[in-house]
Amino acid sequence: MSTVAELQDLPKWRRLVVLLAGFFGLFAGVGSLFALVLAAAVGWQEHSQAQWPEVKAQVQRCGLDIYTYRSQAYWIDCRISYTVRGQEIVSRVHSRTIPKPSRLILQYPPGQFDRMQAWVDEHPEGTPIKVHYDPTNPGRVALVETDMPRGGPQTPGILKLLGFFAVSCVVLLTIARIARPRPAAVEA
Repeated sequence: MSTVAELQDLPKWRRLVVLLAGFFGLFAGVGSLFALVLAAAVGWQEHSQAQWPEVKAQVQRCGLDIYTYRSQAYWIDCRISYTVRGQEIVSRVHSRTIPKPSRLILQYPPGQFDRMQAWVDEHPEGTPIKVHYDPTNPGRVALVETDMPRGGPQTPGILKLLGFFAVSCVVLLTIARIARPRPAAVEA
C-alpha cells in the first residue's frame, strides 16, 4: 500500500492517474457487485417464468402507446386473451420503454421507435402469440421467447453490463497498481 508521502513524491500527472484510476476502479467494482446481484435476481425470476406452462394467446389490441408513468416515453402494450382450464383470461404484455423520438440525440441501436411500430403493425387483432402463464395466478403472463423489440428476457443485457463493469474494474485497478510508487529497495 502506498503512503501519502510516497504519493506526494510522484509527479502530479502520475499521482492523478493513480487516484482517478483507483477511484473509478473501485466505483466499477461496486457496479459489478450491483450488476451481479441484479443478474442473479432477474435471472432466477426469468428461469422460474420459463418453467410456467405455455399457452397460445390471441392479440386483442396492440399499440405503441405513451407510457402511463412517464409522458416522454413509449412502449408496446398488447392486450391478449387465452384459455386456461376452460376459462377465458384477458391479460397484457408489454415491452420496456424508449424515450420519445423527438427527445433523442443519439440512440442505440438506431431506429428503435420504427422497429417497435413495425412489430405492432405485424401483430393486428387475432395474431397468435406464445406466452407463459403463472399456474398460481393465470392472469399473470411472461414473454419468455419473443421477437418483440425491447420485450422478453432482460438477463442478457444485465450480463453485458456486468461484463463491462467487471472488465473496467480490473483494467482501472491494474492501471492504478502499475502507476503507484514502488517501495525502495533495501540495501544490505
